[in-house]
Amino acid sequence: MTTLIRSLIINVLLAVALTATGQDRVVKLSLDEACRLAIDSNLKIINARIETQKIHFQEAEAKSKLYPTVDGYSDFSYYYAIPRMMMPGEFFGQEGEISVEIGTKFDWSTGIKASMSLVDLTKLSAIRLAKSMKQMGHLSLEQKKEEIIYQIHQLYYLSQSTSEQINYLNKNLINTYRLLAIIDEQIKNGVARKIDYANMLVNKNNLLTRIDNCKKIKEQQDNTLKYILGLDQESQIELTDSLTDQADAPEVTRPNLSLHTDIRLFDVELRNIQIKKETVAREYLPSLAASSQFYYQGQQNEFNFFDGRDRLFHVGYVGVSLNVPLFHGFERQSRIRQNRTEIEQLQNSRQDAINNLDKEYKNALAEYSNSLRAIHRQQENIRVAEENYNTSLEQYRQQVLLLSELILAENALTEARLSYVEALLQMNNSMLDMKRINGKLIINQQNKK
Repeated sequence: MTTLIRSLIINVLLAVALTATGQDRVVKLSLDEACRLAIDSNLKIINARIETQKIHFQEAEAKSKLYPTVDGYSDFSYYYAIPRMMMPGEFFGQEGEISVEIGTKFDWSTGIKASMSLVDLTKLSAIRLAKSMKQMGHLSLEQKKEEIIYQIHQLYYLSQSTSEQINYLNKNLINTYRLLAIIDEQIKNGVARKIDYANMLVNKNNLLTRIDNCKKIKEQQDNTLKYILGLDQESQIELTDSLTDQADAPEVTRPNLSLHTDIRLFDVELRNIQIKKETVAREYLPSLAASSQFYYQGQQNEFNFFDGRDRLFHVGYVGVSLNVPLFHGFERQSRIRQNRTEIEQLQNSRQDAINNLDKEYKNALAEYSNSLRAIHRQQENIRVAEENYNTSLEQYRQQVLLLSELILAENALTEARLSYVEALLQMNNSMLDMKRINGKLIINQQNKK
């Protein structure tokens, strides 16, 4: 099944799903489904696929230079002034030099000519370079896929964490409404102050503003996700996975960075420059080519090539030409030196990329360990904060606790929940970074297909 057909089927299925849900048009997406959809529908990846096709045609073009070339031609010339040549008059029984017309007024030749390279190592190097460029095209496509999958994971995690924040803030809002009802009842019974009600009202409005801001951020995150997935901005998406669904223990072994896509691209690019340098060096070597031509030629002083008589005569030859380069003004030496400096620069850039990836992996591993400890602490904090809040609420009902202390207990519970979500997000992002550096991000995605 071609990519175009597969993309068409996916788009049709999405259109059916959107229509079936009515005006809401909700598309439910797991993380794996979002990654698959992005790989099939993202325009950057589609362009990368087209680029690999173009490189394939470039390879075919390089190979075609080894085949013979055959051309048909027909040349017609009318000499309104016939060329002359000075010749000794003795040939014509005269003294001195005389001018003689060379040729006729009408000259017509038509035929076929062919040529073929027999020995030309530069063309073989061009084929090697085209094959290497083809490999680079596939690696670039793989790199684009990794980048898109990485972005999808980040946005998915971020949107999930924002949803969790909204969920916890809504729970806090429910508690606030419940507390407002308690204070209102106590005011009616004359055991509470109106200032307590006003303080809780301010707290409620602050919560509503915070929830609205989170919803705005969530909408922006979802719109960005829809853009990457190629979905209609008017559609609604529902992310079915949660942050805890992604919390698999990562591999902590040191990655083989030479297998990372960025490093493999450096290796291919180094090979390309090496081939270019060899191609320039091979320009010093002789080249051998064969040629052949067969044609009919006619020369007449009147345009009577078609009067029924034999006015054309045929000519043909087969030949071999040898070209031996001798001197080209040190141009080739300069190009070879340029290639050498490019190789040195790429080797330095490759080593720098390895060092940077090694640093990023260590940082991600440290972030994962720190986030894991933070998750355990925040889980304990949530348990303690919930107990403290429930106890404080009961004591406030019995008028043995100030409202300010109850608000502090409620805020502590909210912050503990939000810190837990933040730790989950950091842990998932650190695992994502380790998978990317290990080169397992796109491999895992392909294994899930």
